[in-house]
Amino acid sequence: MGAETGRIKIGIVLAVLTIALTGLTVAEAADLDIRARAVSTLNIERAITDHVDIRVERWSTDDEREALIETLDSAGNHALATALADESETGWVRFDPRGGRGQGRDPRKTTLRYAREIDSGDTKEIILITDRYIGYGSNQQGADGSKLAQYPLSFVLLKFQKDDAGDWKGIGRIFVGAKVRFDNTKKKFVIDEFPTDPVYLKDMKLK
Repeated sequence: MGAETGRIKIGIVLAVLTIALTGLTVAEAADLDIRARAVSTLNIERAITDHVDIRVERWSTDDEREALIETLDSAGNHALATALADESETGWVRFDPRGGRGQGRDPRKTTLRYAREIDSGDTKEIILITDRYIGYGSNQQGADGSKLAQYPLSFVLLKFQKDDAGDWKGIGRIFVGAKVRFDNTKKKFVIDEFPTDPVYLKDMKLK
């Protein structure tokens, strides 16, 4: 009887561990593809044909978020950028090569280092952060001779809503160069300052 009870207890413990680990994996995993039309107030003519592809492959964990918040609070945005560079990739952003190759429109992928989703049922908000200047190809290229050097992060804010057909559609903004803070009331990173107008994302579709 004692041995049987022991086996039951072990089985329960293993089952709980399996559920916990499975839940952790599901919470971190992501498989999102987003396509949008990019509209920039700096170059409206070219922006008409510009598109942006965004891929989210995993969500940042609570532990990763807390570590980044601590770094930001204690040492500021440049330290946060350094810490983000050491984080595992969460996805990428890329301007469609057909949209041109001028400044701010480099077609190479920019790696994302932070990704979180706030899901409210029929609406959702996705926050993406990277230590790279999205669209510039390299940090140095974006920083040389510009005020971007004081703004070490790029910040992507996406907002989606389900339409009557059940499809996710929305709008978004890409801030190339930003200073961020963590809003303890809203429990998310928000933008404090940005030196240039954001790139607006229209006709955004979530797959």
